[in-house]
Amino acid sequence: MIPQIKNYVETNWNRFFEIKPSTLQFLLLSNPQGKKITHGKCTVLIFKNHEAKPTLVAKFLRDRKGRQEKIVSEYKILDKISGWGQAPQPFDLLRINNRYVSFEEFKPGISLKSRLQRTVNKLSLNNLEDVIDHVRSDFRNTGVLLNRFANIEIPILEIDDNSNYAHKALENYSELTSLLSLSDNNRKILNKLVEVDKETDQPTKMVHFDLTPSNILVDKGELNLIDFEFSIPSKSYFLDPLRFSFYYFYLLYELNLFRGLSCEASFYHFFAENEITQSMVHEFFEATIEGYRQESFFSYMSLFLLSNLQLQLDETDFINDDFVVQTNNLLTISLDVLQNNEVNLAVYESKVVEMTNEEVRIEYGKCQNVIANYEAAIQEKDQQLAQNLEYIEHCHKVVAEKDKELLKNTEYIEQCHATITEKDGQLEENNRYISLCHDSLKEKDEHLAVLQENISQKEQTLADLKAQLVQHEQLITSLQEKLNQNPFVRAFQEFRKR
Repeated sequence: MIPQIKNYVETNWNRFFEIKPSTLQFLLLSNPQGKKITHGKCTVLIFKNHEAKPTLVAKFLRDRKGRQEKIVSEYKILDKISGWGQAPQPFDLLRINNRYVSFEEFKPGISLKSRLQRTVNKLSLNNLEDVIDHVRSDFRNTGVLLNRFANIEIPILEIDDNSNYAHKALENYSELTSLLSLSDNNRKILNKLVEVDKETDQPTKMVHFDLTPSNILVDKGELNLIDFEFSIPSKSYFLDPLRFSFYYFYLLYELNLFRGLSCEASFYHFFAENEITQSMVHEFFEATIEGYRQESFFSYMSLFLLSNLQLQLDETDFINDDFVVQTNNLLTISLDVLQNNEVNLAVYESKVVEMTNEEVRIEYGKCQNVIANYEAAIQEKDQQLAQNLEYIEHCHKVVAEKDKELLKNTEYIEQCHATITEKDGQLEENNRYISLCHDSLKEKDEHLAVLQENISQKEQTLADLKAQLVQHEQLITSLQEKLNQNPFVRAFQEFRKR
């Protein structure tokens, strides 16, 4: 798929970039975080011009026979909420090798999960109290983000509540509970919760359906959402705060912040026993679920655990026995708390099993083999580290050479700037001289116009005088003729001749 995606992006670069990149790099992320998800996505990070961060993401299903509508659905949702600003912008959707591939903006940042992991590991924290302020802040900020997302209005989007795993869990209730070993009483209580939820008329809101700390990114103090393959307007919007709360708790458990308690005991401690975390979770739910009541929390939790079991079936096509046992135990605790029954956490603690000397010897041999494998892996990693250090040293030398070239370029640029400044001064003087010339020309033009007007007036006067002269000459000629015709004049003229 990578060559085809690479060819498409390079051929249609103007769909994704304003300026054609000089180079493009592609990094495939498959099966993230070691998850065994049959119908999971492959993600391709696309870098341009050797930049440190990608600018584009391509997504497609790992299995060609998988449910391709997930990729299409995610693209459509992103397209509908493109003006929201706290989700990736969609760019394109097409089929390549009979698989849908969607292209979307890469959202920078670190997930809430990774940030908490780094905080715990960096500071060597080992109990919940050390991170409680961090947890409270994440719940509060996620509540704000969730409300903004839930209230996005998409009136033109078709709503199919049957497509989400929560609805399927209610419809497949009998099949799901057949996998569990609940008591008859707890089975009846759970069945009643399912029926009440079916009959309850709730408003429709946008639901992410995969709101985990892994899918919430922090960038410069702002939260963003990613991975919208399950998202759809639904009446089951209570699942978003439930899913976030549960998987945030589970992250704390994986980081061993409950002082070695079992998952079940940690679950009970976080949601039912610890007043600080209990109050924090209830505040989170009051802020995100309309009409929420504290006594209904474990009702919601029971429905979530059932729907989470359905999601496991949908995404893997197989059932993990440990996951089923854990779901059964957490459901039992939730239903017992809901009924005010005493919760016996001792049954969930690990039992110490006595081993014979032979079994100890065999187990010791296995441990030795594991240690040997780890030592070999460490040696290999050390070799790789040494190679990396050599490469880093080489990079440092290259960077030092580039710095020298950069310094030369900087000096040359400064010279150019000085020359340009000097030329700018000369140009400014020339502009001032040209302006003076323009003013002088304008003054001469005005004086010439006055002279031309005087000449015109003189020419007109001369023409008038010429006309008068002609009239006078004509008058003299006429008088001369009349004088010549006078008999006295002729007699006088004759007299003079004599």
